Amino acid sequence: MKRARPVAVAAAISDNNATNKRVMLAASNDLSTSSSLSSITDPSKTTSATTGNTESTPLYLAEGLIAIHKPLTWTCNDVVSYIRGILSRDAQSRGFEGKMRKRGKPVMKVGHGGTLDPLASGVLVLGIGKGTSKLQSYLEGDKQYTAMVELGYETTTLDAEGEIVKTMDWNHVTSIDSIRETVVPKFTGKIQQVPPLYSAIRVDGKRLYEIARGGDEKEVEDVEIPMRDVEVYKVEVENTLSESVIQSGVVDGKKYKEAVQEMEAAAAAAAAEKAAAAPPPAEDVQESNDEANNTAGKKKKKRRGNKNKGTKKKSFFDESTVPTVTVQCDSTTATTSFELPLFTLNVSCGGGTYIRSIVRDIGYEMDTVATMTGLVRTKQGPFLLEDALRKEDWNADNIYEAMTKIE
Repeated sequence: MKRARPVAVAAAISDNNATNKRVMLAASNDLSTSSSLSSITDPSKTTSATTGNTESTPLYLAEGLIAIHKPLTWTCNDVVSYIRGILSRDAQSRGFEGKMRKRGKPVMKVGHGGTLDPLASGVLVLGIGKGTSKLQSYLEGDKQYTAMVELGYETTTLDAEGEIVKTMDWNHVTSIDSIRETVVPKFTGKIQQVPPLYSAIRVDGKRLYEIARGGDEKEVEDVEIPMRDVEVYKVEVENTLSESVIQSGVVDGKKYKEAVQEMEAAAAAAAAEKAAAAPPPAEDVQESNDEANNTAGKKKKKRRGNKNKGTKKKSFFDESTVPTVTVQCDSTTATTSFELPLFTLNVSCGGGTYIRSIVRDIGYEMDTVATMTGLVRTKQGPFLLEDALRKEDWNADNIYEAMTKIE
């Protein structure tokens, strides 16, 4: 049997334990206070906006929105990835110690506020850090575009990149004024339009461009693209392009088509020559490979089941080789002039408007067909073409300096 401690001893032990606990708690509070004061008085100790962990160096030097100039042939995601890479490398060079990826996703947040097609150039607004959540609210208002148009043919994509599917005579259109008289009243205000088949709109859970490039002709024929309401604030029909628009990058439709045809013909000739030069396979080799071919066929079927099949189109050009309109400016007006079947459109519109669809519908109104051969976005929300940061100036210092900061 254990003997009970004397009451006086037990009380002393209890008081001693309580004292020890108070000392430990006080020490803990002192340590916490010291740590908090240290983080306040030492500006080098900041909290990462993304991870919430205390880091010696912040992930971002600033967060907000910036107007980037999107070059021809680049996708918007190409630009996002490129800028994210610049800023990620900058953070690491400054000593940021956090992980650059979390759960397979980049920690550096960069997003864009409105798609531009690969064969379009101009203003692309990016959100960085907190700016990604402010893109829509900051970009409310009009967008402005300058489009190059050619009468007489229509393509699958409604721009220079597609295959010609329809041609019509345009010679009854005798002047820019006749186009202006038809277009301005019918395409100004609230209008309805059918978006292009090659667009990012979802129909039955699939992007339209996925359906268009998926290879299923019946699915393409059966797809019903819903008509949508859009608003055009102003439309101008001209026969000139300004020097700033041309320098942004405007595809020369005629030269583009000719170059593509030459490359396709050369590729076809090379493939035919290679096939003719290949020796016929021996029968025994062919038979021995039957099983392997069947297995490979099964694997290919699995790959063909990939939802991304056929959605990425091969590009014939990069930004330095794509044929573009050159500056041949009138010294008094600083513009380059064109003659029919070419003309230009200046459009100010609300969100969701497809300029390619406007061009297609203008062709129909003029009893012919038309294709948009070039496009430049000159304004997006408050951001203008002259404010957009050019590719040769893409570096961390310039990006942070040009950024509209968001606290």
